[in-house]
Amino acid sequence: MTDDTEEKESAVRLENLEKEILYELNSPDYYGLEDPAEKNAARKPYRVNDFDTPHDREMAVFTHAKKLSEYVFVITEKSPKKLRWSIVSRLQNASVEVIENLYHANFEREVADRLTYQKRAAVSLKLLDFYAETARKKQAITIRQTGVLAQYVAETVKLLNGWIKSTKRR
Repeated sequence: MTDDTEEKESAVRLENLEKEILYELNSPDYYGLEDPAEKNAARKPYRVNDFDTPHDREMAVFTHAKKLSEYVFVITEKSPKKLRWSIVSRLQNASVEVIENLYHANFEREVADRLTYQKRAAVSLKLLDFYAETARKKQAITIRQTGVLAQYVAETVKLLNGWIKSTKRR
């Protein structure tokens, strides 16, 4: 046998082996359902859009707080196991507490009670910023992710402070 035919046979065997593996794994690649963008990615990239105003009737502070919380859960998805039950869980809980306090404040009719929940949301945002900085120091999230998170927090704080001022004017 020549070297040329041996190479062809080896390539055919390798191709058949790959097909068998894909078949065994029930992979979409076997059925030709492959998405080229997702082929080489470990996960879909998270794209941060600019802060846009909400198109529905929900206040902007709610929309930004939800985006903040969603981003926190995305960036902490691949964090080290040793930090998942400490700083990462606190980071996630703080992001959810912001939204909880905003909803509580929105449903309160008494100005004093509304201000109490708005202040709790502001405190949760400050804690979230602290947890993000600590997570960066412990390398649970990257410097870039910390910067994006800080941008989300700053925008949400700005909107929340505007809501607090409008509540005080009542």
